[in-house]
Amino acid sequence: MTHVIILAGGSGTRFWPLSRRNQPKQFLRVCSEKPMIEDTLLRLDTLVPKNNIHIAAGLVHTNKIRQSASNMGIPLRNCFFEPSGKNTFSPIVLLSQKIYTFDPEAVIVVLPSDHFIKDSAGFRKIIKQAVSVAKNGYIVTLGISPKGPETGYGYIKIKSGNNKGFYFIDKFTEKPVLSVAKRFVKDRRYYWNAGMFIFKAKVMLDEAKKYMPKESALIQKMSSAPGLIKIWKELPSISIDYAIMEKSSKMALIPADFGWSDIGSWQALEEVLKKDAQGNIVRGNSTILDCNNSLVFADKRLVAAVGLKDVVIVDTPDALLVCAKDKSQDVKKLVELFSKKNKYLKYI
Repeated sequence: MTHVIILAGGSGTRFWPLSRRNQPKQFLRVCSEKPMIEDTLLRLDTLVPKNNIHIAAGLVHTNKIRQSASNMGIPLRNCFFEPSGKNTFSPIVLLSQKIYTFDPEAVIVVLPSDHFIKDSAGFRKIIKQAVSVAKNGYIVTLGISPKGPETGYGYIKIKSGNNKGFYFIDKFTEKPVLSVAKRFVKDRRYYWNAGMFIFKAKVMLDEAKKYMPKESALIQKMSSAPGLIKIWKELPSISIDYAIMEKSSKMALIPADFGWSDIGSWQALEEVLKKDAQGNIVRGNSTILDCNNSLVFADKRLVAAVGLKDVVIVDTPDALLVCAKDKSQDVKKLVELFSKKNKYLKYI
């Protein structure tokens, strides 16, 4: 059967001050009236049974995850809470192992919890295609045709030759500098890495044993809660991309076009939210005059703006962000700066 692993970790940095450590992006209602994780779960309707959906998240988000799982009919026993953040390799392999024990023929779809997808029907169609390819022993990823030289995304280069709807992968490149991203965009062999993977559980476990043998053996020992906490500390913090995908010879890519965005910054909301005639996005208790191409998120306090262009303003009860829109990727760096100063820790 087909199973889904939803990755719901997150540090809450890129959408500061609305997002915080205890309220990362997947719990924000920025794209709809629902938290982003619930939009993600809703897209899975008709694709897999709710009993086949698993969620990996941090202990700090236990209550929020349980609430969203309950809202969407996901069994609470399918929620795995990591003792500490270890990136994506460990939770994916651990849950793959769990699923494999009761379904040796399982095909697993790994999805981020906080991405925007406009065309849900198109998304489900591509996932079904990817599941068919994965049944033949491939680890499939979905590639998004670049819309521009984005430096916040990873890129995947395909090899020449279409193999019945998919391509073999030549290499992965992590978040390139602008000059390199511009070159990639001109080359049709490059796709954005959407962070979605589809594979047979056995294939993933075999690749983990091959490329991460020590870590794979540790994960196999995790059969009880006390053992989990002790062994978990010994595991490295490493992404599934670095650990497996960039090394495996079984990688395949399917081009996908279903209105995807990882909503990686305040500026990225332009791709999904409705603008006024002057290109502004305005939410909450705010009034603007003679502003262009700006984003204003207000809370209870009135936010008024006059004569601004290409600016982001986000107001919360205890913090206010004002930044140039094209610098919104640097909000993460700002939060990292806060973390080095004790007097600012309460704001993150």
